[in-house]
Amino acid sequence: MIKNLTFIFLFFNSLYVCLGQSFPFFSGRFADLQARAKAENKPYFAYFYTNWCMPCKKMNETIFTDADFVKYASANYYGYMADAEATITEGKKIAEKYSVVFFPMIIVFTPEGMVSERIDGFLDAKQMIALLKRNAPIRGTPTGEYLYKNDDPPRAAFVQPKGKGLFKVYMETQKSEGFGVKMGTFFAYEEALEKIKFLQSKFHRNIILHLDEKEGKPIYEVILGPFQSQRSALTYNEVLLQKNGYEGIVVDLAYMK
Repeated sequence: MIKNLTFIFLFFNSLYVCLGQSFPFFSGRFADLQARAKAENKPYFAYFYTNWCMPCKKMNETIFTDADFVKYASANYYGYMADAEATITEGKKIAEKYSVVFFPMIIVFTPEGMVSERIDGFLDAKQMIALLKRNAPIRGTPTGEYLYKNDDPPRAAFVQPKGKGLFKVYMETQKSEGFGVKMGTFFAYEEALEKIKFLQSKFHRNIILHLDEKEGKPIYEVILGPFQSQRSALTYNEVLLQKNGYEGIVVDLAYMK
């Protein structure tokens, strides 16, 4: 019976590829996916997103409909898509279990359920395929710890770092659409980076940096967003004040470029 079900699943996976459809994410419970993956000795990955995450929307529209990705992933992996803020489904519960706070987030599992790698931020189709390929041979049972991949020895004890700060940056042009909550205007980029660093420490990931000029000097505006409506931005600002004790100013992104 299991062999017949496996054959049917693989058949429909191939049909998805032939028809140019998107990757067939598992539609059942996460626990059911884990049980099937273990029984079939097949690795799986979980993709966590939020409705406000722009890189997530880009991945939804491009990666999971890419023919090369669909062909490889369908044949070699199961996949699970979860809205990390959803309480009606089990998305939020699973995201909390695996400490997901950055979006988008991909977590790759061995068939036995061990986390072999986790990576956040936008990935294109080639990067996604490479991620899955390098983890496909890994096997192992859950240990409660995430595998940290680093083949190079630590160098902190042998070198003296210099500079004013080292930051990992993902940059994407933001359209002049929707609304935002401006958290500050700065005349020095160091101050803007410190503000962004502070907001990220509070688990804000929807951060926009607007570059402008005043009296011939550059200014930097740090904004949370975008939001589709002014009401959404106002509500978000109210939540900031209630939960975190700080607030910003609602701005119309149509006036910014």
